[in-house]
Amino acid sequence: MPTRLPLSFSALLLCGVASAQTSLPTVEVRAGTLESVTVSCAKPDVSSQDVERVLSIDDPSTTPTLRRKLLSAVSDACKAGVPHILVKSGPNGTLTWKRME
Repeated sequence: MPTRLPLSFSALLLCGVASAQTSLPTVEVRAGTLESVTVSCAKPDVSSQDVERVLSIDDPSTTPTLRRKLLSAVSDACKAGVPHILVKSGPNGTLTWKRME
């Protein structure tokens, strides 16, 4: 009998972890313009051209940094279960995001 309780608890714990790891298939990213890009949660990737288009980047030297930050925002949104986000680039290469209604 003593081994049944730990085994049952382990099975319950594994089921809970598995259900908590279900995530969104994609996240739609907008920057307040008509432009948007949809990024996969399973394999997040976005081209430099899409980053420049969505964020309206004038200085291409900032694209690599903003691309990394945009992918980080997508990853955070995927983990939080947020399917649509609004991103905003600020001074010194900052990027913030929030849930889009």
